[in-house]
Amino acid sequence: MVLKPKETEIAYRCPDCGTAVFGLMGDFIPTAGMLRLKCPCGKSRMQIIPSPDREKIRFDVPCLFCRQDHHFSVARTVVFGDRLFLLNCPYTNMDIGFIGSREEIDRALEEQEKELKKLAGLLGVERLRDLSPDEEESEATLPDAHVHDIIRFIVKEMEADGAITCPCHGGTYETGMTENGILVYCPTCGASHLFPANSVSDAESFLHCERLELTNPRKMPGDEGGQTP
Repeated sequence: MVLKPKETEIAYRCPDCGTAVFGLMGDFIPTAGMLRLKCPCGKSRMQIIPSPDREKIRFDVPCLFCRQDHHFSVARTVVFGDRLFLLNCPYTNMDIGFIGSREEIDRALEEQEKELKKLAGLLGVERLRDLSPDEEESEATLPDAHVHDIIRFIVKEMEADGAITCPCHGGTYETGMTENGILVYCPTCGASHLFPANSVSDAESFLHCERLELTNPRKMPGDEGGQTP
C-alpha cells in the first residue's frame, strides 16, 4: 500500500501588484531546506522553512499593508490539517497568508477582496497596492502594533457596549492602520473616525472615552468623526 504524501495549498497577496499567488506545498521539505513561492511580477515571495525537529514550519509572508515580511511559526499538524488557517498582519489584523484547500482559500480571498475595496474607497486610493506606504517611509509613519492593539481593544469594548454609532447603525466596526493614525470605520456605510496614534500614550488617552460617533465622509467631506470623552 502506497500512502499519498500530505499536501496543502498556500497563498498570499502580492504587496506590489495585488495578485493572489498560489502554491501547492507537500510534506517533503528537507530539514535544512527552504521553499519559495514567488509572484509572477518578480517583486515578492513567501518563504517556507521547517524547524530542525520538523514539528513546526516557519512562513515568511510579504504584507500588503506594511511592505515588510511577517514571520509565523505554525505547527505541522495545523499546516496539514483539515481546516483553513489564516496568517494575520499584526498591525492591521488583516489576512495576508492562507493555508488550506484551494476552495477554502478562494472563498477567503473573495471575502478579503470585498473588504479591501471598501477600505481602499474609504482611504481614497484606487489600487490595492496604495494601501501600504512607500518602503522608505513605512518605518517612520506606521503606528506601533501595540498602539493599534490598544485602540482595537477599546473599539471592541465600546462596540459590545453599544457605545459606537454611525449613520447606518450597523453595530459592527473595524480598525485599519494609516500613516495618519488608526482609522475606526463602519464597513457598511463607510463612516469613520481617525485616532492619532504616534505613541502608546496617544492610544491610552482614549481609555476613558465613553462614546464614539462615526460620520460618513461621503456625506460630510473632511469631517473624520467626533469623540465624546
